[in-house]
Amino acid sequence: VKLLQMNERAGKIEEKYQSFTDRLHNLEVKFEGRAKHVRQNQQGIKALNENLDEFKGKHRNDMYLANVRVDSVGAVVDNNAALADNQIKELRSTATTLRQNIITNNNTATQNISRLTRDLENLKKKFDDLDLKVSAIQEEAASSKKKR
Repeated sequence: VKLLQMNERAGKIEEKYQSFTDRLHNLEVKFEGRAKHVRQNQQGIKALNENLDEFKGKHRNDMYLANVRVDSVGAVVDNNAALADNQIKELRSTATTLRQNIITNNNTATQNISRLTRDLENLKKKFDDLDLKVSAIQEEAASSKKKR
């Protein structure tokens, strides 16, 4: 909306300036005429200069506001970009930490499974040895009963 108003004012400035220059060309002819025309044209020139100064001031103010807003938007964009960069760095750090934890947990689990497998094999050997000893004791007991 503000930019449209600025364009509208710029168009008005151009119109006023064009009519001012057109009048200047006419003034050159009329200055040779009556004093009444000279005074009217002097007043017209003064009014046109005042209008031009007013429009220039409004245009300058509009440009200042546009620049302030552009700078403000630029600052917001820069701030959001910095925040996004920080969040991306944090996410990468978190992902790296999670990867390291998964690798560590995987290694620990593998070691634990290997240890449990060895322990199970040792227990199986001990049970087999116990079965042999129990069988031997039972055979001994059975043979001693027969001898009696």
